[in-house]
Amino acid sequence: MESKRNIDIVHIREMFRRGCFSFYFHAFQEALKDGITGDDILYVIEHGEIIEEYLERERCLVFAVARSGVPLHVVVDYSCGDELQVVTIYVPDRRE
Repeated sequence: MESKRNIDIVHIREMFRRGCFSFYFHAFQEALKDGITGDDILYVIEHGEIIEEYLERERCLVFAVARSGVPLHVVVDYSCGDELQVVTIYVPDRRE
């Protein structure tokens, strides 16, 4: 059985800086719905931390508070190897 790899935030940041990423359409929809900008997303990647890992799906959840003061979650898929995919972006529910 093949083991799934994990990823660290330093590697995610490096890939974003190199432009090795794309967005699911769903990520755009959620960002627009919540008023999240591209700068917000990049800020979360550059300053955030991985708070959950989903090894079975080769995904992780990155969290940071944007410059605007809004907490944001960004789900990153790293299963493709040479390109990251931003699956979704959202403002977390404060009750959770």
